[in-house]
Amino acid sequence: MENESNLQLTFSKRLAGLFKKASEHCTLCGAEIVIVVFSPGKANKVYSFGHPSMELLVDRFLGRDLPPPNNEGRHNHLLMNHQMLFFVSSIRRS
Repeated sequence: MENESNLQLTFSKRLAGLFKKASEHCTLCGAEIVIVVFSPGKANKVYSFGHPSMELLVDRFLGRDLPPPNNEGRHNHLLMNHQMLFFVSSIRRS
């Protein structure tokens, strides 16, 4: 979009719609959802949605609050942890 204010307006409307749909999905289906969105343009702000809690779900994804895993599926879990840590470190560098 050419106009920065139009871009921000469109972003805000779409973001609100995205978070509303995520909230509805949590309510209707019992889903647990985390969404991280970076705003466009120079502001480059971070917006997030998490249900029931962003911290709880990220910790679960990273394996911080899981019981000791059995060896079945451990490789996939470690690979996902590595990918998430890479994602988090790249966000912090931005």
